[in-house]
Amino acid sequence: MRTSLVKVFIVDDDQNATLFLQKMLEDYSVEIVGVATDATAKTRNEIVEKEPDLLFLDVEMPSMSGLEFCATVRPLTKPEMKVVFYTGYDKYMLQAIRQQAFDYMLKPASKQELAQIMTRYYENKLSNIQQAIAIHPTMTIPNIMVVNSMNQHTVLRHDDIAFFRFDNDHRIWEVVTTDNQCHQLRHRSTADVILSYSSCFVQIHKGYIVNVNQISRVLDNQCLLRPPLEHITELRISKNFRHDLMTTFCNL
Repeated sequence: MRTSLVKVFIVDDDQNATLFLQKMLEDYSVEIVGVATDATAKTRNEIVEKEPDLLFLDVEMPSMSGLEFCATVRPLTKPEMKVVFYTGYDKYMLQAIRQQAFDYMLKPASKQELAQIMTRYYENKLSNIQQAIAIHPTMTIPNIMVVNSMNQHTVLRHDDIAFFRFDNDHRIWEVVTTDNQCHQLRHRSTADVILSYSSCFVQIHKGYIVNVNQISRVLDNQCLLRPPLEHITELRISKNFRHDLMTTFCNL
């Protein structure tokens, strides 16, 4: 069910540090599209060709510094590419900020530090998508990114999703998948945000939003789902939402 959401390129002459970073990135929905050991013209061309979303860039390398390299590659890449400078020295932090770095990570990187960077990246990415939706209301989001309490990131496609429910104890929306797994959504997710993901998501109650493609039938005031979730009985339909549900369901 996990899907690659972000393309990552790493430039670092320390192969052990690169391998360590790659290992830690396995916990996230990323694809390593390239690894290079020096800031050369060949590396620059590879980055331009691969179009990464996130570039981890060492500062001290044989041919030129990562800061100088960033200045040469930035005009050739897509503007939304984010650069994380990755070095054993914090003396470059101010220069990195001036280079408009997305973030700065000290070696050896910790799982907690990487989790903070990746969470910030995904939050930024989703925020940009939601701003685009506000400008273009007909735009839909092709994937749904879920961030749970352990800072793990899972990308779900619409077909993976059975329904959403609101957890009153924690005041947060969560998603239940077709294989009966439950994931918490980001804290700022609201019913309106969820409904904007796709027209197949329909609210049936103030605390429930259902993927109509997963409904097998509507029985009185209850939604019954397709196998293997046919045993779920909690999906009650509020009279305030029944009309919209039936209109969408009958038009399938």
